[in-house]
Amino acid sequence: YGNIFFGFQVTGSTPLNLRSGIARIDYNGTGTWIAATNAASDVGIVNVVMNCAPALSNDHRTLYVAVNNSSYGYLVAVDSRTLAPLARVRLKDVKNPANDSIVPDDGTASPTVGPDGDVYFGVLEYPWYSNHDRGWLLHFNSTLTQTKVPGAFGWDDTASVVSASMVPSYHGNSPYLLMTKYNNYVEAGGDGVNKIAILDPQSSMTDPISGATVMKEVLTIAGPTPDLNNRNAQHPNAVREWCINSAAVDPFTKSVLVNNEDGKLYRWDLTSNTLSETNTLTSGLGEAYTPTIVGVDGIVYAINNATLYAVGH
Repeated sequence: YGNIFFGFQVTGSTPLNLRSGIARIDYNGTGTWIAATNAASDVGIVNVVMNCAPALSNDHRTLYVAVNNSSYGYLVAVDSRTLAPLARVRLKDVKNPANDSIVPDDGTASPTVGPDGDVYFGVLEYPWYSNHDRGWLLHFNSTLTQTKVPGAFGWDDTASVVSASMVPSYHGNSPYLLMTKYNNYVEAGGDGVNKIAILDPQSSMTDPISGATVMKEVLTIAGPTPDLNNRNAQHPNAVREWCINSAAVDPFTKSVLVNNEDGKLYRWDLTSNTLSETNTLTSGLGEAYTPTIVGVDGIVYAINNATLYAVGH
C-alpha cells in the first residue's frame, strides 16, 4: 500500500524526544513511531535488533520485529496502522528454557511469517556454543501466545517458505515447509559437515546434536567444497559453510537458489536432492553472508564479496 516500516536507533537528544524504536511512513509521507521500550512493555529494552527487517502478517494488519538490549530480547507484534502494541514474547533458549537466548546485533535474522500465520525467528543459544553456535529457529503462533516446535538452526538466517508440493519425497501433512541453513560449525565443536535443510514445521524429531525436540528434517544436503582450513584427522569431511542471510525459493523449477562461502551460487534441486547447477561468482572468501532473490523475469540476484550479481539468460 505504499507504507514503509523500519527500525531506528537514537543516540543523544532530539527535538522530537525520539527514542530508539519502530517507524512507519505512510504513502502520504506522514511518519509515526513507537519506542522499542513501549513495544515490549519493558523499560530494559533499548532498541530494535540491528539488521532485523520487520515482517507483515498475511492480512497486513500486524507488524513483527525483534527488540533487545545487551542481555535479552523479545519478538513483538504491533498494529501496522497505528503501531499500537499487540503482543510480545520473550525469546528463550530451547534446551535451557530458563535462560534467555542471545539476540545479537551482528546477525541478520528477521521474522518469517508462514502461510498459516505462524511466525519464525532465529536466535543464538545460551550458553553459547551449547548447540555448536547454531542457535534456534524459534516458532510461535500469530498472536505470540503459543510456543511451537523450533528448528535446530537459527543463527544469522531468515527462513524461506517452501510449498510442500515442491518436494515430491515429502508425504507429511504440512502444506508448507521451511528452508534454512544447517551448518555444524567445526570451530564451535561440530563436525564441519555444513548443510542446508528443508524442515517440517508441524513434525518433530530429536536433534542428534543437542538432544532437543526440533523440526523434522525432510531433506538436507552438504556443501560440496572441502574446507581446507579445518580438514584434519578429527574433521576429515569438513566443508565450506553455507554463509547466507536468506535463500530464494524457485517454485517453477522446484529448487532453492543459495550462495556458499566458496564463491559459488548453487541450485538445490528438491526433486533429486542434488546441487544441479553451479555459477561461480568469486574465487571465494570466508563468511560471505549473502542473500539471493529471483526477479519477475527469472533473473537471479546474488550478493558475494559486496558485489551484486545478476545471473540468467
